Amino acid sequence: MEKSSKLAKAIARTVLDHPFFATLLLRMRIYEDANTKTACTNGREIRYNPQFVDSLHVDQVVFVLAHLVMHVAHFHPLRRGGRNLGKFNKAGDYAINGILKDAGLSMLPGALYKKEFANLAAEQIYERLPGSAREEEHAGTGREDEEGYRDDPGGCGGFEDAGNEYGKPLSRAEREREEAEITIAIQQAAQAAKAQGKLPASLERLVNESVHAILDWREMLRSFIDRTGRNDYSWKQPNRRHIAKGIYLPSFCSNGLKPLVVAVDTSGSIGQSELNQFQAELNDILQSYPSTVSVVYCDSDITGTQIFTPDQYPVELNATGFGGTDLCPPFEWVSKNVPDAGCIIYLTDLRGNSPDIDPGIPTLWVSTIGDRDIPSHYYPKFGQIATLE
Repeated sequence: MEKSSKLAKAIARTVLDHPFFATLLLRMRIYEDANTKTACTNGREIRYNPQFVDSLHVDQVVFVLAHLVMHVAHFHPLRRGGRNLGKFNKAGDYAINGILKDAGLSMLPGALYKKEFANLAAEQIYERLPGSAREEEHAGTGREDEEGYRDDPGGCGGFEDAGNEYGKPLSRAEREREEAEITIAIQQAAQAAKAQGKLPASLERLVNESVHAILDWREMLRSFIDRTGRNDYSWKQPNRRHIAKGIYLPSFCSNGLKPLVVAVDTSGSIGQSELNQFQAELNDILQSYPSTVSVVYCDSDITGTQIFTPDQYPVELNATGFGGTDLCPPFEWVSKNVPDAGCIIYLTDLRGNSPDIDPGIPTLWVSTIGDRDIPSHYYPKFGQIATLE
């Protein structure tokens, strides 16, 4: 069935103005469903009531589409478990509408939004919402929609549980595959938006959180150093994947790591156990990627430095300082002392000011606290974040 002209205009405007949402939206099937009160998604498709869409302005339809996409990007159709569907929909709305507002979209009148729920997951908000005994009684039974509460409590599009191609609940393997596919789609959407300079900070945070959900910090650290080391193409070592087909292509290879800088936050928030974990993993990785390592200790200022060449391994970290917190001085130190640094790895709890301007050196923040616990005013403006757990 042909989509309404208003919906087509909204999709076109989303593609032009909001590439992150558009990339996720265009992977989904969209179709009319007069039995849906407003609009709804199960993660793979979007159903909408044409009368609902026609009652809105185009900008409002853009918001509805982005709202539905964000339910998927937050894995809401996969995370309900035994919770009441209507109440979890409501919690999901509170979790995403603030992000959409920060991304510059105009919320529908009556859309659910509370500043106090910023940076909280739907599960955390769910626990803070009042719930009637009747709702709790019917939680997970599928009967809680008798008064329309389940459909779309916020009035701008809801979600339902994801199912397989036969409409049955997902098995554990199917759920994990679905989560992996959504995570990849989120990263592709982020790359598309970044390429156009249209990835709001609030969405970049979502991307980091999605990656953290499936990647251990050790994997992120190794992958980060691996990418830094594999820095050029070479015809001397043809890509073996294509040789069997008679095609000779250059392989991606390493000319050796550029100097590596490790900054350690010594404000007192990093304990010896975290230092030991980090040090052990770093030394293990350096066996594969030997490089000169500059270690910079910093609380509110530089408190010490060490330099290790490969023949001086293992790297041994000895924190000094324990004053206030400022994450900027190591970047200033690097620009003066290691201008050819290949990357910076910063071990910290991210509870201090970091540079406003990207120094142009790949940066990995190895944080001792989770993304959701990082105060928004301290959230770094560049680099990747790996959570040390």
